[in-house]
Amino acid sequence: MTIRVEVTADRRFGTNSYLVEDDATHDAVVIDSNLEPELVIGVARDRGANVKAILLTHTDIDHIAGLHELREAFGPVPIAVHEAERDVIEKGKPLRREFGPLATRLDDVTAFLEGEPYRAGSLEFEVLHTPGHSPGGVTLKIDGYLFTGDALFAGSVGRSDFANSDGEALLHGIKTKLLSQPDEMIVYSGHGPATTIGRERKTNPFLA
Repeated sequence: MTIRVEVTADRRFGTNSYLVEDDATHDAVVIDSNLEPELVIGVARDRGANVKAILLTHTDIDHIAGLHELREAFGPVPIAVHEAERDVIEKGKPLRREFGPLATRLDDVTAFLEGEPYRAGSLEFEVLHTPGHSPGGVTLKIDGYLFTGDALFAGSVGRSDFANSDGEALLHGIKTKLLSQPDEMIVYSGHGPATTIGRERKTNPFLA
């Protein structure tokens, strides 16, 4: 299987939204839904991708802002999220008490379970629960790629200063589940450029 990854970022928060596509079948998913969903919708249409699901690394507003637009573009595809943050999508319950309620209320929400592969058409993702930035943070692994959301960045790690964050859990998850991956694994984060596990193991000051 050859996986193709296309990245779009919104201008307000620099939040990445990814189109992950099987080159052979054109089955695809969108990972995270930033404030400019038309960008990833345009990429999917240009490539003739058949989007089978929307996968969320977590549910901060900048990662779910475009969900309604994605559903309008791609039809009633399932939205997958960790059980700990499912109510954010289904019931509009805010993830952070620091911010107000959300207008998001969507159906056909499925839960990621660690240790259970998530399949979308011909794509199959391994789910790694990497909480700390948020309770239901996940990293999605496919082929040689890790989509780490706001857990691990190039040269940094996610914020853990929210009421429901946990800095210890964040570092524990990164060190046990992400740094245990091969050096050549490519890391696609929620913000900023791609990196590799090897580079972060050697140079990330937060992981020393």
